Amino acid sequence: MDKTDLQIVRLLQQDGRMSHEQISKQISLSRPAVHDRIRRLETAGIIRGYSAQVDWDALGLSLGALIFVRIDGDCEPAAQKIFKLGGSDAIVQECQRVAGDWCMVVQTRSSSTRAFQRLLDELRALPEVRNTMTTITLSTILPEHGNATIPAMESGNFAPSRI
Repeated sequence: MDKTDLQIVRLLQQDGRMSHEQISKQISLSRPAVHDRIRRLETAGIIRGYSAQVDWDALGLSLGALIFVRIDGDCEPAAQKIFKLGGSDAIVQECQRVAGDWCMVVQTRSSSTRAFQRLLDELRALPEVRNTMTTITLSTILPEHGNATIPAMESGNFAPSRI
């Protein structure tokens, strides 16, 4: 992986729908070369997919929460159960394993406090869940995706060996 690959990744983070032609113009590389590099990045698992940035307010799921969860036993099976909880008015958006006092952090989106309470009650009813602590999010300060800085891109010292 070289500086050009990192430039491609950065551009696709900013706009996953950017065409190979647009990328080729921005980095001064031929379209077929861009296509080949993207294919290699995908095959190597560096680019795992493309996703839409969702406006949660427009979907009616404006209430965000982080639920810190302590689990008895293995986190993986519990996370699979947790990820399936909720319904159309409350969803589990993401589940992350963490180190420290808690086993995982569950990120949720809900239409109301009542919908969130139902989701939280479902989660707490799981036999693996020992304890929870919840924080309601007020706003997103930085965008969810697309603007992560890859510092080594500027310094040129980033060299993963996956491709």
